[in-house]
Amino acid sequence: MGEDFKRFLEARDFLLNVDSYEEAVHGFQWPEIERFNWALDYFDDMARGNDEPALIYVDSAGIEQTISFDEMRRRSNQVANFLRAKGLEKGDRVMIMMDLAPEIAEIMLGIMKAGGAIIPAATLLSTQDIGDRITRGEVRFLFCHGAFVARASKAGEALEGLRAKICVPNPDGGCDGVEGWTPYAEVDRFGRDFEPSFPTEATDDLFLFFTSGTTAQPKLVMHSHVYPVGHLTTMYWIGAKPGDIHYNISAPGWAKFAWSSFFGPWNAGATIFMFRQPRFAAPEVLSMIEKHRVTSLCAPLSVWKLFLVEDLSRYDFALRTMVSAGEPLNPEIIRRAKEGTGVDLREGFGQTETTALIGTFPGMQPREGAMGLVAPGYRVAILDDELNEVPPGTDGQIAVATGPVRPLGLLQGYDDERRNAEIFVGGWYLTGDTASMDGDGFVHFVGRVDDVFKSLDYRISPFEVESEIIRHEAVLEVAVIPSRDERDRLVPKAYIVLKEGFAPERETALALFRFIRGEMAPYKRPRMIEFLEEFPKTISAKVKRKDLRAIDRETKASGQRGRWEHYEADFAEELDLRRG
Repeated sequence: MGEDFKRFLEARDFLLNVDSYEEAVHGFQWPEIERFNWALDYFDDMARGNDEPALIYVDSAGIEQTISFDEMRRRSNQVANFLRAKGLEKGDRVMIMMDLAPEIAEIMLGIMKAGGAIIPAATLLSTQDIGDRITRGEVRFLFCHGAFVARASKAGEALEGLRAKICVPNPDGGCDGVEGWTPYAEVDRFGRDFEPSFPTEATDDLFLFFTSGTTAQPKLVMHSHVYPVGHLTTMYWIGAKPGDIHYNISAPGWAKFAWSSFFGPWNAGATIFMFRQPRFAAPEVLSMIEKHRVTSLCAPLSVWKLFLVEDLSRYDFALRTMVSAGEPLNPEIIRRAKEGTGVDLREGFGQTETTALIGTFPGMQPREGAMGLVAPGYRVAILDDELNEVPPGTDGQIAVATGPVRPLGLLQGYDDERRNAEIFVGGWYLTGDTASMDGDGFVHFVGRVDDVFKSLDYRISPFEVESEIIRHEAVLEVAVIPSRDERDRLVPKAYIVLKEGFAPERETALALFRFIRGEMAPYKRPRMIEFLEEFPKTISAKVKRKDLRAIDRETKASGQRGRWEHYEADFAEELDLRRG
């Protein structure tokens, strides 16, 4: 057992056994890591001879598969041997474009063991996007589910630099007769023991994520082999323990999958649960959580909204811990989740560039309007434009200290030196997110730096306004942007997707304006409401506010209104408007 591995294990065991957040934050230190391969040094040691379930896979067609830790170890060894035979060399980049499947875990482990660097790719990517990622990511190997092979095959010149294209069969597409692609079944021919031919340095590339890009071309975020160690904070935030069955609802193409469907739970020795369905259906997912006795659940805001439309009291859950990250939670969502399950829904904050950075950690009571406290091992401050820490309760940018000890979950950088110079400044990593920190250290999210705007000389946080509107019974989703009203003033405008059973009509708009006027301060009240059937979203399900702003600009330029757009001024008589 190497010294680096011992230090990792000591740090892990400390966080698994602390009794309080205070103990964790004061006692945790990042281990010194120089040479470390999480798959070889940690996972294999934990998995060897371990017949406990590492992964439970279920799909809506009725297929169920349970894979032990030891079987996962041996299968991933076969993948590593296969890749080495195909010519993979240390540092080669491997793109994975797959849906949920048990194979994805063994492939990721196998790539790590063989010395490759992993580039996850969303299954909704267009042919052009696939080619761009292969080219910019300097990809040499591509694993692709059969259902997406035809689309990937059209990437043309981008494919010419690949050493191997591997087709993995899935329920929506097989690999028979697919010219130019190696069938994944070839992996079965390789040995189930693996010996690395070179050491893994902590600074070697491990994961390279393309961000979803709500405002610009996706950036390539680079993490090294200490990234899994950084996910000790994610393990602690989730609250996963050995013996837990942890279910994270996330697509494999995103960092959140690595966070909570891979490193977080397996750092704890917990079982990962995967459920694949062609189209998300909340009742079916909830039934699976009940049937398979899931004890630990992580789901984004978009999923919680759909869960809370259902009657959660009908289910006999075994849930012990529930968390959410990706988008800030509204207090109303947290309240209703607790009512429906009896378990606190704890929020977490992080980025593709980090691991769990801020959160409501196990044993902490959620504080209304706050994401939580800073994770062990990180130092976070709220800074103004001059990089000065602001007083408590004052808005500024969330920043992460890069010294004296650099957090192991922090990105190495982007594939863009100009951008790196913008985010790493004066000993800080600037997140691009705005928040305030109260006197107790709780962090209150405001919004992306680019989303916050001024209206009538007041600073408006879209998230704050959305948190009020989401409480109305008719609202499924809401997004707030700045817009010009009939008097050419810059005011908040709310785009709203309604719950089933509510119509995008005048009466619904009136009810919402009445609710807004009764619940919100005048300066932040939306003066316009527009109903949409659905929001434009990134392929990671985040609302594209820039697209909403573009829709609004185009509508204003035409001199018309949106199909289901209503102004507060339209209801002057019903609302007894006297001014503003």
